[in-house]
Amino acid sequence: MVATWKKLAFADEVATLSAEVAHDIGTTASAGVATDASRHDHVHRLGNGAVDVAAVLAADVVDGTKIADDAVGSEHIEPLSAKLECNGQQLENAVLENNAADPTTPVLGKIYFKTGDTHPYVCTAIA
Repeated sequence: MVATWKKLAFADEVATLSAEVAHDIGTTASAGVATDASRHDHVHRLGNGAVDVAAVLAADVVDGTKIADDAVGSEHIEPLSAKLECNGQQLENAVLENNAADPTTPVLGKIYFKTGDTHPYVCTAIA
């Protein structure tokens, strides 16, 4: 089984769009390398009537102090045998699996953190 692992780049490693006015470079032949990516007209704005998600979700958040007395310790939790459904909620304090090399049991969509180059990788194909 051969897997394809793609390295995920960090923001400071790729060219990004900015609010600066683009420089007049004349023709595409004189553009050179793509180190400055900017568009003066590329702005994202929320339209009127946009929903403030933080305000909507805040009322439905469970107060952790109310369940602490009945909480189950990690020693009683078995490894998952099926998918973990979060119903669109965020997963907090998660840590990626740390490996020095690609995992030997690839799964499409699996993510791990390669300790040698300190980057996350995702499995995008298995043949």
